[in-house]
Amino acid sequence: MKRMDMCRHLMESVAKGTLHMAQAVLRKAGNTKTESAIVLPLKYLPPFDGETLLSIFRAHQLPELETVTAQQYERVFHCGGKIGYFRVSHDDPGKNALRLTIVGAAPSSIPAIQQRVRRMFDLDANPAVIAEHMAGQPHLEDLWRRYPGLRVARTWDRFETLITTILGQLVSVSFGRTLIRELMQSSGARVKHPVTGEKVCLFPTPKALRTADLSAVRTSEMRRTAIRAIAALAADGGLPLVGQPEPRELRRTLLSIPGVGAWSAEYIAMRAFDDNDAFPATDYGLKQEIKRHPEMNVNQVRPWRAYAAAALWRNFAATKGTPYESVV
Repeated sequence: MKRMDMCRHLMESVAKGTLHMAQAVLRKAGNTKTESAIVLPLKYLPPFDGETLLSIFRAHQLPELETVTAQQYERVFHCGGKIGYFRVSHDDPGKNALRLTIVGAAPSSIPAIQQRVRRMFDLDANPAVIAEHMAGQPHLEDLWRRYPGLRVARTWDRFETLITTILGQLVSVSFGRTLIRELMQSSGARVKHPVTGEKVCLFPTPKALRTADLSAVRTSEMRRTAIRAIAALAADGGLPLVGQPEPRELRRTLLSIPGVGAWSAEYIAMRAFDDNDAFPATDYGLKQEIKRHPEMNVNQVRPWRAYAAAALWRNFAATKGTPYESVV
């Protein structure tokens, strides 16, 4: 079977007949390069607030690996032993689907990439079910009507989220990005971008970070210790980078790491481990919202507290007149 036919057969099975092969014209600095690309739709149940998701991804984008605009998300990734690239865009919201374009991936990796992108954009959420749990809950019901289509922004890679969360503790979003750049430049492998051909820096692997010299990263020694401890756990299988761990066990593992507190454990559970009931109760913005609305009982919406957090963060940012992505 020819390679293109193999790709078509594989993707038709995961996309239920909705996939088509296409030639994507990708441009770099005026030069045009035509690559064989796999393009497929990612369906969701409306309403869907993709603009807010992109704003969060844009605020936390990794240098060189991610490019996020108001219209689309792009990423270089390492999967299945290959360096690839994908782009997610919302070309026609009326179709209730995102468009995923993949370049350079092994055919056998396509289903995993598709599922990971669905997780990132929280496309399997059912807004009607969540709205039912918000109904009748003081403040939360009003917020859910005010901000329809909110999703929980997940992440492409769990290990990246574990490490970037530690680096982002008690610093601004901007300086957090600077620390991440320093970490990547000091410990990440450099590879060729599959579309532009430029050299880009991958995020360091657990193996690389467990013994890395982190002196070039301008963070505290406690956080350097936490980074090495997380890397060692991940490398040895103590922190699962795939699958769905039991929530209590995950929190016990995270809280056993020096430098990881309650906020980090809940935030990591929410964004990296798809825990829909995670709630970083010690977060400043969430505490302010709870203080202003004592009639609200977030526990009444379990197991959907992560969506309550998304709505409360959105309202806190609106009240303060600051961008939503700056408080998440």
